[in-house]
Amino acid sequence: GYIGTNFHGFQRQPDVRTVEEELIYHLRKLGYIDDLKKSRFRIAGRTDAGVHSLGNVISFQSDKEVQVNEINNSLPDDIQILAKAPVRYAFKPRYAQMRQYRYLLFQELDINKLNEVAEIFKGTHNFTNFTKRFQKTTTRTIDEIRITKVGLDDYHKREFPNLHDTISPIFIDIYGESFLWNMVRKMMRVFVDVASDKMTLDDVNDLLNPPKDSPRAHIKVMDAEYLILMDIQYDGIKFKYDDYACNRFKRNLVDSLDNLQKKYAIRESMIKSLNDLI
Repeated sequence: GYIGTNFHGFQRQPDVRTVEEELIYHLRKLGYIDDLKKSRFRIAGRTDAGVHSLGNVISFQSDKEVQVNEINNSLPDDIQILAKAPVRYAFKPRYAQMRQYRYLLFQELDINKLNEVAEIFKGTHNFTNFTKRFQKTTTRTIDEIRITKVGLDDYHKREFPNLHDTISPIFIDIYGESFLWNMVRKMMRVFVDVASDKMTLDDVNDLLNPPKDSPRAHIKVMDAEYLILMDIQYDGIKFKYDDYACNRFKRNLVDSLDNLQKKYAIRESMIKSLNDLI
């Protein structure tokens, strides 16, 4: 699990902070891995800068028994190991059975229209218009899309009384075996545009069935910071979650909420003062 705010994405890049670089540094520091090739260090997915996760996966081979909380004690608070599982020697985490992404929309949108868009996206389609990168195949299958209007729970109402139900998010959970680069965020743009009457359902069908050799449609990606990689599942592998690790990460998230509330209160008081001056 990680909060993507202060990371330049998952994949290693020179001179910037990434999730993969942090993991490799601390696993080496603690003696779990040395040479990446010999340790068979592999990753399941490369999330973009700003994207968060509760279920990304890495794999590696180690002579040392993996202690989740030893690793977490070394890692910074915004990235933590939540679970582990033994796997076969040839295991490759990129070949998953299912991935779940969640996107949060903070707009008043027609839920019925969102569900109509979801029905079009479900199934197997050509998603060439929903990626920036040319790939061997752009055919992907969406197994399920669930749309939920979420109200603020009692904790948030108690701890953050200034927050109102008007900003309650809409969760869009998307399930599939694999996704193209930027695919989910481009899909979200289409969801919003249809629900805002900027695009029709026929337009969505056309985007999913482009004529051969037609130019790629320009779909602006939605913001990365509202996207969470929720889970990755594998056939025959059951992760054992560490209660202490999960509660520790949860505490870190709650602490960050408290800091955000203080920042919110400062800005709210400044706005009120300006209104009074005016």
